[in-house]
Amino acid sequence: MKTMRRLVPAVLGVALLASTLASCEWPEGTRYVDRVFDEYEATSGITYRTTTTYTGQAIDLKLDIYEPQGDTVDERPVVMWMFGGYWQYGNRQQMAAYAQDSARRGYVGVTIDYRIRSSTGFDLVGAADDGYEDAVAALQWLRDHAEDYDLDPDAIVAAGYSAGAINALHALHRPADTPAAGAVAIAGMVFTPLRADRGASIVFSGTDDTLVPHATASSQCAQSRDLGNRCLFVPFEGEGHLIGATHAAEIQEQTAHLLFEEVLWPLGYRAERLDVAA
Repeated sequence: MKTMRRLVPAVLGVALLASTLASCEWPEGTRYVDRVFDEYEATSGITYRTTTTYTGQAIDLKLDIYEPQGDTVDERPVVMWMFGGYWQYGNRQQMAAYAQDSARRGYVGVTIDYRIRSSTGFDLVGAADDGYEDAVAALQWLRDHAEDYDLDPDAIVAAGYSAGAINALHALHRPADTPAAGAVAIAGMVFTPLRADRGASIVFSGTDDTLVPHATASSQCAQSRDLGNRCLFVPFEGEGHLIGATHAAEIQEQTAHLLFEEVLWPLGYRAERLDVAA
């Protein structure tokens, strides 16, 4: 049964919603699109997986959860953010600002740690496989604990920057039965064949990115569309690989709009007005 947060409030009117859907210009104060919460609540250091590193050492992988403060909705979509760093460095705190932005828009924002490796004798394929496995494990943990944190288990989106973006796209395309409802990739690409019947993906790319080639990311998005998937490609002219930092505010804004249109709307979510945060 649909929960109330998926119903269209009468004050909006059917005609208004029809026009905004066509134009993708949602009413000011639309939850999941605009920043409608002033604050967030954070729960830090939750272990989502116990596994071993590439050297055989036991490791507890942790995540942080950011929820809109004062929210009364009991089934909320999730954006799970993963950091970049070529699978050699970084931590979940690097994507905290993105998760906090998601929470202020009414999502539950999550950041995760995943396994990284030393640069000595670095194995790219092995490192990417570890990151993929950890991303899928975190997505599944969120599904399994949806009732504990008032999450919608069918609306969990994998997202990330650079290596984290590759993790996100792999979590969407690699498993036969993915727990991801969609993916957001900031300067990312896939290493493996794309699959049909996947959720929507949004790919941000700098046209001068030489680390994750712009042409490759664009071509893969087109290939995904050829398979019948929704893949939206957002280029940043003249920009390189660091768009996750240099264009963070713009990417956060576009991510919220596009996720609502491409992931939440097909799942039955509808525009819900809230007072705009001061």
